[in-house]
Amino acid sequence: MRGFTPVAIVWFLSSIILCFPLPAQQAGRSIVREDADRYGRYGLQREEMWDSLNGRTGVQAPPAVRADGCSLNRIVFGWHPYWAGTAYRTYDYRLLSDICYFSYEVDPATGGYTTLHDWKTTDMVPLAKAAGTRVHLCATLFEGHATLLGNPASVANLIDSLVALVRLRDADGVNIDFEGVPASQRAAVTAFMRDLAARLHAKVPSSTLSIALPSVDWDNVYDVAAMAPYVDLFIIMGYDYHWGGAPDAGPVAPKNNGTLWTPYDVTRSVNTYLKRGIPAGRLSLGVPYYGYDWPAADSTPGAATLGGGESVVYSAAARNAATHGRRWEPQSSTPYYIYRKDSVWRQCWYDDSVSLRAKYDLVMMKNLAGIGIWALSYDGSSPDLWNTIRNTFTSCAHSECAGTFTDMGGPAGGYYDNDRYSFTIAPERAGSVTLDFFSFSIANDLLTIYDGRDTLAPVIGRFTGTASPGSVVATSGALTLKFVSDSGGTSWGWIANWNCAPAAAGVARADEVRRPDIEAYPNPFSRAAVIEYRLAREADIELSLVDALGERVATIVRRHDVAGRYRVQYQVASDIPAGWYMVVITAGGISGRRPIVIR
Repeated sequence: MRGFTPVAIVWFLSSIILCFPLPAQQAGRSIVREDADRYGRYGLQREEMWDSLNGRTGVQAPPAVRADGCSLNRIVFGWHPYWAGTAYRTYDYRLLSDICYFSYEVDPATGGYTTLHDWKTTDMVPLAKAAGTRVHLCATLFEGHATLLGNPASVANLIDSLVALVRLRDADGVNIDFEGVPASQRAAVTAFMRDLAARLHAKVPSSTLSIALPSVDWDNVYDVAAMAPYVDLFIIMGYDYHWGGAPDAGPVAPKNNGTLWTPYDVTRSVNTYLKRGIPAGRLSLGVPYYGYDWPAADSTPGAATLGGGESVVYSAAARNAATHGRRWEPQSSTPYYIYRKDSVWRQCWYDDSVSLRAKYDLVMMKNLAGIGIWALSYDGSSPDLWNTIRNTFTSCAHSECAGTFTDMGGPAGGYYDNDRYSFTIAPERAGSVTLDFFSFSIANDLLTIYDGRDTLAPVIGRFTGTASPGSVVATSGALTLKFVSDSGGTSWGWIANWNCAPAAAGVARADEVRRPDIEAYPNPFSRAAVIEYRLAREADIELSLVDALGERVATIVRRHDVAGRYRVQYQVASDIPAGWYMVVITAGGISGRRPIVIR
């Protein structure tokens, strides 16, 4: 899985910096460091001690493996913090492509570790590997970067130590989380990642080197172009836009900002990293399983804080929202709740299945590699967030039967120049999908709507300017929208609501008729792939390879087949770039599809 690259984000507009509060990577400590400092004070040494502290007792068996046939088609990378004890026994590994043990705490003076916690003995490693989940070791450093990186002997010791520890547990990779790195260490960070990659890839074939990136690279520390040949996966820490010490209460991970919030949001972070040159399939979006609860001047969203915020894990935030009343802030696409304590207003902003699904849809629309989760175990025993992953990033993914679809700027913000993406609405067992536009303005840009799951489907219409599509009906049970903007200026975009009608009894859906039976990501194919499919009845079939925007890049085969199972050997042409694609089968007017990653 070589060749994943990051992108540095630098925003220099002094007027913006002066007028708006800064995300935590600039203004204060990140949630990762806050959590590490908080739990580090306990000084507990073994998983059983953490289980006792967390109220987890008895032997916990792994969750039952569902026989639903769903397979991941994106990276789902989760950090398991040592203070979660043996919570790893309860994770749904079928929905977890990568798990990362947190952490090897780097001693900047030597490159060795101040503590490794339970890495050498934890049962997490064999349990995850038995389930087919890749295992990584995270190395953390929050201060003393110049001390470490300025000493070649310490750097060499750190690299040797990390590689040895990965080999000790037959693990799959290393994740680097160095936070608060000063600008003076830009070249040194790049050299370190280069040297670590060379050593790791040589000693652990097929290993993955990943790095956590700040949502905003304020000090231009990460030299993307120089790191590109060495680092396999870059994960944006897409949170802490409001942090514990924020001057106002607000969303931890706003998908958009509208007119209410600062111009820094998840969509802008993703777009900026992509524009700096990173291929979409080499970038993952980190998401928060936590929120912050602040004392606030009043109950209004964005009210001034009266003190530091307290982090709240998702399981607690969901319970509290049920008690105090969950509210929704549409400009950021995030939930929150308010209450009074000791005569003081408090606001808690967090993420739940709805807001995370909106960010997951962004990942799909931008065709990113996948997501990262800070942190596993923070959802407790709730299945909600696992189900959201299943319904977005697996072969069983589907849309809800009703929802809202806006441009990338959200319901109250403009969209972006030079943008390209597609979005598919495919509710489970839907007979038709209706999309009603009640706001529409896209300058000279183009929105195309298709009656089906991709852009190979029949075109319903092409729309530009202020000529609203109005009410659009897809009779196939799925609807795909493709948007392309140029550099000639933008407008406010659109807001549209969709709903679906169920399929008539006895009408088979595409995936019930046939499904390409090919193994999905995270196991990339070589240039030679075997594609299997099944026909329920005799039909003319066409196999096609389409790109992220649904454009056909190759026709694999056209022929007539009778009912049964078939295998097709496909040699991918050398002029088709490595990355994400979709194999699409069309037979009898019905389409089936499966994702494929080509090296």
